Amino acid sequence: MATSSNEAQPAKRQRLENDDKKSICWKYFEPFKVPKEHGTTTKCIIPGCTTKYIWRGSTTNHVGHLKTKHGIIKDSISLTSNDVSEPETNLVGHLKTKHYIINSSTPLISTGSFESEIYLRLIDFIVSSGAFNIVDNLPTSNILKEQINNAYNHSFHQLKSKAQQEKTTIISINKTITATRFDKSHVIITCCWLTENFEFHKILLLAKEWYSHINENEDLSGDIIKALEKWELTNVKFYIYDNIGYVDFFGRLYNRDKKKYRNLIPNVLKRRKNEEKDYFDDLGYLIHSSLEKWTRENVNTQGMYDIIKVIRNAVIHIYDVVNFLKNINVQQEIENMKKLFSDATNKDIRNAEENRTCSNSRCTYHKIAFLKLMEEPFIRLVSKYNSYNNAFIREQGKRYSELMLDSLPFNIFSIFSILLQVFKPLVHTTCGHNFNMTAEEYMDLVDKIVMNADNMLRDLSSSDDLEYKTIKSLLISIPSYNGLLIEQLALFLDQRSKQDKISGVIKKFARKECQAHYLKNFFSDNLNESIRAANKELESYITRPTLSLDGNINPYEWWKGSKQFLPGFAALARECLPTLTADKEDLIKNLDKPLKIDDKDMAEKIAFLQYNKVIQ
Repeated sequence: MATSSNEAQPAKRQRLENDDKKSICWKYFEPFKVPKEHGTTTKCIIPGCTTKYIWRGSTTNHVGHLKTKHGIIKDSISLTSNDVSEPETNLVGHLKTKHYIINSSTPLISTGSFESEIYLRLIDFIVSSGAFNIVDNLPTSNILKEQINNAYNHSFHQLKSKAQQEKTTIISINKTITATRFDKSHVIITCCWLTENFEFHKILLLAKEWYSHINENEDLSGDIIKALEKWELTNVKFYIYDNIGYVDFFGRLYNRDKKKYRNLIPNVLKRRKNEEKDYFDDLGYLIHSSLEKWTRENVNTQGMYDIIKVIRNAVIHIYDVVNFLKNINVQQEIENMKKLFSDATNKDIRNAEENRTCSNSRCTYHKIAFLKLMEEPFIRLVSKYNSYNNAFIREQGKRYSELMLDSLPFNIFSIFSILLQVFKPLVHTTCGHNFNMTAEEYMDLVDKIVMNADNMLRDLSSSDDLEYKTIKSLLISIPSYNGLLIEQLALFLDQRSKQDKISGVIKKFARKECQAHYLKNFFSDNLNESIRAANKELESYITRPTLSLDGNINPYEWWKGSKQFLPGFAALARECLPTLTADKEDLIKNLDKPLKIDDKDMAEKIAFLQYNKVIQ
C-alpha cells in the first residue's frame, strides 16, 4: 500500500503544477506567472492590498486570499471572454465595494463616468506601486489604455485652450541625464505663466525618454518642435533651455509655416551660469532683439507688419546679403550696371568699400551700413535675378525675392539710416577686437542706445502717416529684452530682494520698460508724461518697506495687491517673475516612475496626466 501511495504522489503534484500555471491568481499576484524558484515573494497587486506570500509550489494560499479577502473566484471575472464589458463591470464593482478606490481627491478634469474615475485611480495605483507591467497584464488592459487615451485627449484640449488664452507664456525645455545611465536622458517641456491676477500656472507639455546611443539619427530638436507645434502656442515671450545646446526652436517653427506662426516671434532667454561672464558676445544681438520686439508688437497692425517683417528679414540675413554683394561675380555685374546708376549711387558704391574692412562677424552695424550704400544695385539684382546667366545670382536672388528683400523700404525716413543713428554707440565696439565686458559696461552701452532713441522720439513730429507710425514704433521698441537682464530684472521685482544688491543699470532698464508701458497704454504721443510716471513708479517701488526673506508673503500675492498702484512694474513682473522658477523643479523625481512603463506612448501620457494632476 505504501508503494502504491508513493507511486501516485508524483502524478498528483504534476496535476497541481499544471493547474497552478493556469490559475486566476497570476492575474492579481506578481510576478504574474509561476515563479521559477521556491522562496520567491509573490505580492497581491489589487489597489490597497499589501498581502505577500512566499512561493512554496502551490497557489492554494493565493486563490484562498482572492476568494476570502477580495471576493474573486475564477467565474467572477472572465479572463478569456471576448466581451470586454463583463471584466470592466466586475473590476469596477470589485474595486468600489472591496477597496473603496474612489476617494476625496478631485481631478483636474471630469472624465464623464464612474468607470473613468475608477480607471484614473487605477492608473495612479500603477504609477505609485511601481508595477509597470500591470498595464499589459490586467484583464482589462485594452479598456485601461482606452481610458488613458480619453483622459489624455480631454485634458490636453482643456489645458491647450487655457494656455492659449494667456497674454504671455514661458517655455522651459530641459534634457536631464539619468545619474545611473549616461546614455539615457529625459526630455521635459513645461509651460508656465502668471495670470492678470498674478496666479501662477505651470503645466507639463511633454515628458519622454531619449536614448542617445540607439537614436543617433533621431532628431531631438525635431521632436521638441513637433511637441511645441502640437500646442500651437503663439504667445511665448521667453523660453529656457538646459543641456540641449543652443537651438532656435521657435525660429525653426516660424520657418515651417510663416503664416501660421506669424505671431510667434519670441525673445530668447539665455541661461547664465556664471555671473562674471563676459557680455561682449551679446552686443551683436542688440539690433536683432530690438527688431524682433518691434515685429512682435506690431504683428496685428494693418499695413505696418509687412514693412517691419521685410526690414527684420534683411537684418536677420544681413551676413548672407553682404557676402552676396561682395561675391566676385556679383561685383562684376554691379560694375557692368554702373552706367545705369546716378552719380550719387556710384559714389555710395565707392564709399561702401570702407565697410569691407570690417570683417568681424558680430558687427551687424557696419553690415547694415554696407547694405544701405549698396541699396540700388542690390534691389536690381534681386528683382531681375532671372535675367542673369550666373547661377549664383539666380539662386541667391530667388531666395532673397522669397524673403521680399526686393521690396526693402529704404524710403521710409531712410529706415537703415535711422537704425544706424540709434545704434551708433556700437560703431567702435562690435567691429573692434574682443575684450572683456562686464554687465555694468554692457548696460551703460544700452543706456546710450536708449538715450539716442528717446532723443529721436522727442524730435519726431506727430502724424497719422504710416511711415511716421512705423518709425515711432521702432524707437519705442529699443532695446528689446535680452538674456543678460531677465533673471536680474526678475530678482529686482521680487519684493524680498535687498535694493543695495541690485545694479543701478537694472533699475534704469526697469524704468525704461515702465516708461514704454505708459507711453503705449496711458499717455499716447506724450513722452514727457510717460517719463514722469515711470520715474514716480521707480521711486515708489524702491522706497517700499523691504520684506523679510523668511516672510510668508508670496511675491505674486504682493503684486496682486500692488498692481493698481504700480501698473508699469506689475506688467513687467507678470512677464519676468516666472523665469525664477520656470525650470527649477526636478521633474524627473516626479515623473521617473511613469516614464519607466514599457509602452512609451502610455508612459508619456500617464506622466502628462500625473504631473498635470488629472490623476492624484
